[in-house]
Amino acid sequence: MSGWGDFAVVMGSATAALLGLLFVAVSIRVEAIAKSAALRNRSAQTVTLLLTGLLAAALLTVPDQAKWALGVEYLVLALFVAGVAVFNNRRAGDESDSSALARSLAAINPTYVTCSLLLTAAVLLILGHRNGIYLLVPALVAGLVGGVANAWLILVKLTD
Repeated sequence: MSGWGDFAVVMGSATAALLGLLFVAVSIRVEAIAKSAALRNRSAQTVTLLLTGLLAAALLTVPDQAKWALGVEYLVLALFVAGVAVFNNRRAGDESDSSALARSLAAINPTYVTCSLLLTAAVLLILGHRNGIYLLVPALVAGLVGGVANAWLILVKLTD
């Protein structure tokens, strides 16, 4: 999809940087995270969310790709990530974090928001609607914002 290369590079770079920083933070405090189901789940959710943004941006950079092909790729990505999110949420059970940010993220799950927008973009692209690609903007922004919020909760919880 011509004209989207710069957007893909910016979003891919941002999500890759945040993903790398998350790996550093998790590896520094791996013992504390391993002991807490809530921290393990939050870390898994955050990695999944940021990796989704990175993969969506990477798929957008494939040269001379047909709209429908990009739509199929986004469809597969959205369904897979939604499945991973459901698995992570079931595994986590009821988290004990009662902060306002944690409650907001539980109510407005950024992974589900990102997947819903990505899924809608995928269907529109498969059906031949070129403007479906514009739904990628709020999808990736939701992924970045959700990833940062989740990472903040991980860091705050690690200091408890």
